[in-house]
Amino acid sequence: MIDIHCHILPDIDDGSKSVDASLAQLRAMADGGITDAFLTSHYFRGHYQYSKDEYKAKYNTFAQEVAHQQIGINLYPGFEVFLLPGIEDDVQSMGLTMGESAYVLVETELNGRPTDDYGSMYQLLRKGFKPILAHVERYVGVMLNPYEAYNLMIQDIYLQLNAGSLLGSYGSKVESTAWYLAEQGWAHFIASDDHVRSSYEHMLAANIIVSDNIDRYTADLLFDEHPRYIIENKRIQRNYVKVLKDNSSNRLNRRSAGFFNRLFR
Repeated sequence: MIDIHCHILPDIDDGSKSVDASLAQLRAMADGGITDAFLTSHYFRGHYQYSKDEYKAKYNTFAQEVAHQQIGINLYPGFEVFLLPGIEDDVQSMGLTMGESAYVLVETELNGRPTDDYGSMYQLLRKGFKPILAHVERYVGVMLNPYEAYNLMIQDIYLQLNAGSLLGSYGSKVESTAWYLAEQGWAHFIASDDHVRSSYEHMLAANIIVSDNIDRYTADLLFDEHPRYIIENKRIQRNYVKVLKDNSSNRLNRRSAGFFNRLFR
């Protein structure tokens, strides 16, 4: 599995507060099957703001310690960029992308409607970047109308779910929204959004539950194949769920029933 969203780089944002805590979390990740991780520190003007050199120095120092400790996870730099007018200039000048790719992990105000920030995402698209909207299921606008997620997806915005959302960590409404998006194929990644505040169990459990309640193929796409395309800077297919009139009816019924059982239990 590949985790594209975690706040494990220490002493830079609201994530890990120490090198030791980060190393312990990485060991738990490796033990659970994580092979690669993007260290996506918050970048938020006026809140979590730093120079390119400051991030690079922290990242390189930490990566060297991980290598010294022989923890078997490949690390990549990354950022979770808060959308503001003109943010595309920061992304371009500072290289606020996922590793060496054109993918950019972005977020906006959780109480709002992410479709309202499409203008900022569009400016990133115009410059050749590929925005990934973090924890899409947690936005109030998406919870009220999941089709907001679909409307972003068809405009070339990729969507990421938090593993903990599928397990009810953020409440029942977020949980049902996350499952609906996953069932519909309106998500491209599942990641931990880990802040090193608790054990690293949600990512591992979510992989199993998606495999059990949807199918293994979908779990592999969301936890490994699509994330690997970021590492390789390949384009991910926006619509990866195809409805086949004859052969897939049983699968579609199973997926629909699974969602409604969770929603009304």
